[in-house]
Amino acid sequence: SCAKLFATEMVGRVADRGVQVHGGAGYINEYPVERFYRDVRLLRLYEGTTQIQQLIIGRELLRQA
Repeated sequence: SCAKLFATEMVGRVADRGVQVHGGAGYINEYPVERFYRDVRLLRLYEGTTQIQQLIIGRELLRQA
């Protein structure tokens, strides 16, 4: 859960910055960054959202205490 949370949040930030760099053209199909940005949404939802991962991590931390 920790690895998935970190990786999906980081790739989300990177994709967002990529779109920012390209400006309005970042949403056009001509640039690969448009596809990356769209695919990141699926990564964040697949096998549990960020909030679900946080709940899993928190539950595990409380169990160890």
